[in-house]
Amino acid sequence: MLVDVDSTAKLNAITVEGSLLFAPHPTNALHKRTLDARIIIVKGGYVEMGTEAFPYTSKLQITMHGKYADPTLPIYGQKVIGVRFGQLEMHGVKRNPCWT
Repeated sequence: MLVDVDSTAKLNAITVEGSLLFAPHPTNALHKRTLDARIIIVKGGYVEMGTEAFPYTSKLQITMHGKYADPTLPIYGQKVIGVRFGQLEMHGVKRNPCWT
């Protein structure tokens, strides 16, 4: 699935068993996409927010939602991007300094 919308609704859970790709804006580096979710779990799937060869060139904000009393995902917890037998690739433009 290709995420090419500017903003998503607040989603309870996203389960990726195939591919989930985020498309940067083709010309505007200041363009911003937002994804709001409680849980994102990658089960044998692939999530791409840019690759090493083709980094994500726009702005992407992922906000994880939840409260202390919300149910948790066993092993992972809550407000999580969990990967089980899958692949998560996140590459953006290089910045200096390159540490946090």
